[in-house]
Amino acid sequence: MTTGDEWARERFSPQWKKWRKSVPLDDYEKRFDDIAARGENPHGEADFVVRYAPASVLDAGCGFGRIGSELVNRGVFVVGVDLDPDLIERAQRRTPNVEWLLGDLSDFALDRQFSLVLLAGNVLGFAADPGAVTRNCARQVEKGGRLVIGNQLQIGWPTPADIDVWAGEEGLVREACFANWNGDLFAENSDYMVTVHRRD
Repeated sequence: MTTGDEWARERFSPQWKKWRKSVPLDDYEKRFDDIAARGENPHGEADFVVRYAPASVLDAGCGFGRIGSELVNRGVFVVGVDLDPDLIERAQRRTPNVEWLLGDLSDFALDRQFSLVLLAGNVLGFAADPGAVTRNCARQVEKGGRLVIGNQLQIGWPTPADIDVWAGEEGLVREACFANWNGDLFAENSDYMVTVHRRD
């Protein structure tokens, strides 16, 4: 019988396993804390999200809780889900008053929907099945709510057109597509995308 942690690790994609081997988590977490310590802003994703004034956010692929914790600081109700138990543990330490859940984004289910579901930090690029992840996260979006996805554009990784199809299968339509979290418009030569899909 596998434990929750073992079950999760068995579902890691090859891309995620490679990243985890190459990046010490202490260094990864410290990198963003150092940005804040220098007086710079490590919260571009949170800045972007609060423009939509969501009452609730599902931080899908929450990592160590960097974005979700900042959104909580700004008065947003947040639930975080991630497949990596080590990152969930760090999120729980960082902001213990948030519900951080171990789960596979391709098939988890909660008993509520959210006004905004966020996938930031190349979540789709690291997913074993990005289509299943997008469709399942879209199901968590309430009426009038939004699915926001930020991801690098690399060969073999999802494109805005892919997300249009997957989100559309769950009744969401594209509202906007940006080249970064600052809100610059997406262009042919963009190497990053931030897509916004809405459930009308």
